[in-house]
Amino acid sequence: MVSDLPALLSAALIGTERAPLPTPGPDAAGQAAARVTRDDPAGTLLARAALLTLAATAGRQPDAPAPAPTPAPSDPRPEAPARAARHLPHLGGPLLHEWLTLCHAHGSRVPALYLPRLLSLARQDRSLRVPLARVLGERGRWLAHHADSPALAHADAPDEPTWAALSDTDRDTLYRVLRALNPDAARTLLRAQFDTERAASRKRLLNAVLDTLSDDDHTLEPLLEGVLDDRSPDVQTLARQVLQRLPRSALNARLAEALHDPGTPPNSRDGLSGGPQARLGHVLRHAHPDALLHATPGGPPALITLARDHHLLDDLVAGTLTHRHQPLAQALLPHAPTPALRALADPHRTLQSGLHDRDPDLILAALAHHPTPWTPDDSHAILSLLQDSLRHVDHPYQWPQRWRTLHDRAWHLHPDTTPPAPLPPDAPHHAQSVWHDLMSTLDTRRQIQHDFKEHA
Repeated sequence: MVSDLPALLSAALIGTERAPLPTPGPDAAGQAAARVTRDDPAGTLLARAALLTLAATAGRQPDAPAPAPTPAPSDPRPEAPARAARHLPHLGGPLLHEWLTLCHAHGSRVPALYLPRLLSLARQDRSLRVPLARVLGERGRWLAHHADSPALAHADAPDEPTWAALSDTDRDTLYRVLRALNPDAARTLLRAQFDTERAASRKRLLNAVLDTLSDDDHTLEPLLEGVLDDRSPDVQTLARQVLQRLPRSALNARLAEALHDPGTPPNSRDGLSGGPQARLGHVLRHAHPDALLHATPGGPPALITLARDHHLLDDLVAGTLTHRHQPLAQALLPHAPTPALRALADPHRTLQSGLHDRDPDLILAALAHHPTPWTPDDSHAILSLLQDSLRHVDHPYQWPQRWRTLHDRAWHLHPDTTPPAPLPPDAPHHAQSVWHDLMSTLDTRRQIQHDFKEHA
């Protein structure tokens, strides 16, 4: 159908003083325009052009509809109880992590109503992705596929095209999710894809293994041994760190052999470089203590004597702390009574000593080895000390950093902790505000725990 708009445009360019108005066409739009008149030719032209433009826009054919997506599969797991889910719109940070963990522990999934918000939060906060993946359910994974969250949409073993289409960041996220949900599938994926990854991606994958290492990862040893010859020095270092954390690895056996053989030649592949003293220091600092003790007939005393005779006791202490080896820490304590070693050797006694002495450094060191949440009694004692340290603080920077650090870890307090008496009414506004937030958070956690338990 021919439009009258081009003729009207030509008349407008020439000017209605020098050119007559074009005759409307015989079609319905043209006849409708013919009935539009104004007091002057210019006004008539503009009114007719407006009408024809509207008719052309309104008459546009709609685009063909996109095919409807495949419906979400059914999910056998029940949604989290409504009373527990009511907290979700108001949670973030550690509280949201705790809610997701409780949801998983109770065999529930996130209610569908809250999936869009949680998927959006997980795109911004990578630390949410693993706990969220555990409780997404089938509908959540379906929605993640349509919400551009591929790492959560494919929380099972991905096929080759899916893996190839992911960015390095999404591969890292998907691999961490897979490590949490299906470790065997994660190890299979690593063996299949590792050699084809770029160096940055290989580093991400090995960091994920190191962060979530378990004894079953001994099955990755052939792959990791090959990575010791990787073209990237950073990737080599990460592979060594993983192998050093696996007590029965061949790398630890080689390092243990070097412990009593000063003539062991340098070997950059195993991290042994420099002179005999430097190589021995590397062995004491990095080899797993189990491997060292297995190679030392005299046990911890003989190993400590060897380190002291070579003035390398600090290296042995560092290795003991890295591997969190409690028996060796207990043997080392008389020789190096540092807070970190005390905390590893006897966490409970160290915590009680720190609480008695009001020493936040000792408390923090001990709590690093305590299961969470802390016991109600320990939590009450920590709250009491925090309150005392806060009582006269009227500005954030008046509160010593060590106490602020302990406060930042207060989400490990037991939800059933009996709080101390409130701050006195004359306490500074800042102290009252911090204490109020702390008590409100504790109350919210207690309520969430109760809601999940009551509706189990």
